[in-house]
Amino acid sequence: MKNKIHLLAMTAIATTIISCNTPPPSYTIEGIVTDSTLNGHMVYLTDMASHEAIDSEIITDNKFSFTGKADTAFVGLLQVRPYRAAIIVENGKIHAELGKENKISGTPLNDDLTRFLSDIDSTNLKLRRYQEEMNQLIADSAPQEQILKIYTSFQNSIDNLSSSYFDRNNDNALGAYVLYYWSNFLPPARLDSVLNLAGENITNNALVTPLIEVVDEWRKTASRSLFTDFTIEQPDNTEVSLSDYVGKGKYVLVDFWASWCGPCRQEMPYLKEIYDKYHDQGLEILGVAVWDEPQNTLQAIAELEIAWPQIINAQRIPTDLYKIEGIPHIILFAPDGKIVARGLRGQAMKDKIDEIMHNNTGSTHLQ
Repeated sequence: MKNKIHLLAMTAIATTIISCNTPPPSYTIEGIVTDSTLNGHMVYLTDMASHEAIDSEIITDNKFSFTGKADTAFVGLLQVRPYRAAIIVENGKIHAELGKENKISGTPLNDDLTRFLSDIDSTNLKLRRYQEEMNQLIADSAPQEQILKIYTSFQNSIDNLSSSYFDRNNDNALGAYVLYYWSNFLPPARLDSVLNLAGENITNNALVTPLIEVVDEWRKTASRSLFTDFTIEQPDNTEVSLSDYVGKGKYVLVDFWASWCGPCRQEMPYLKEIYDKYHDQGLEILGVAVWDEPQNTLQAIAELEIAWPQIINAQRIPTDLYKIEGIPHIILFAPDGKIVARGLRGQAMKDKIDEIMHNNTGSTHLQ
């Protein structure tokens, strides 16, 4: 019995000694800069979200090193002009190579980050081809459905890549970085659904909290929300408000557009068809010219023979309020001013209006 007690005591002492001698978790970033002309220059480690410098080191013999402790892994940047590389700052030994081709490795999240960035490069080549195809179709005045098909392929490429990485990193710093990139291509409704799949390590990440604010603002102008008013001074010094048209007892289709926008012009035949078909039945259409010079808007109105009223020179006021990232953006408002649908385009827009007008029984809101 005494021997057993003695053994237990020695084990406890040994465990205590080992615990005391075990260093706290930390990270070491061992870096190489392939461009020897940068010897003597300063390389910086910064926090991507706050842009604050965390550490700096002079490059010597093409090498640099950072050491620190990350209580929570975060997304950082290694920067020395003209090179910069995203890095997951997490405890462990990280290897970094800065140059024409950046390479970050050594820890699980950084290994996956490097794969993600490589896949982005491949996807970007596809995106450039898609963009070229879309531009050519717009120049050729191709049918809207054909243009939307290319755009859908473009969007699917981004979604497939980003979701594959996000799904397996939906509660860590890499997932936050993936979402930060992905959000550039996500409409607010889709961003909202993705955020619902994120763990606290992502929703509390400083890269993601601004995205949450965007979604919160979007909810205020989402479907079934009451319209948010705005007032714009017109070229003739009068003022016009959205509330002059919306919430007056009629359905109103509001088209946010610009004269220089090819896809906006592509929508005009659909809008004209809807206007001719339903205006006498009580449907109103309102154009809101954004991000455009007033004289260019007026010229386009004349060229396109637009018959419905316009709010000119709105610039970013309504697009900021309604979280509109791209145009054309068309919103249908109910007679009581509530949003029925957003992002209507082409044939899908015509179908929606047909449905609404055929089912309209004169009620002041969508049932």
